[in-house]
Amino acid sequence: MENINNSNTSSQKGKNMTLKGYYKSLPEPTYPKKDFVNTIAEKCNVTLATANNWVKYGIKPSNPEHVRILSEITGISPECLWD
Repeated sequence: MENINNSNTSSQKGKNMTLKGYYKSLPEPTYPKKDFVNTIAEKCNVTLATANNWVKYGIKPSNPEHVRILSEITGISPECLWD
């Protein structure tokens, strides 16, 4: 872990930092791939399993509206989304 401050004070003068407070002050982790699949599932109103099938296994959606949404999200033309 980087930049661990060894003092027991927060940015507010005179207030001690607790373990819980320290944990809450850490930046939120990011998971770009997971977030991407979640976005697809949400915008297409499908399950995560379905979105994963499209992304990980190259299965093309049968609904043209889903293809349009995927194209919009990625910026890839519908003709080029799959081999």
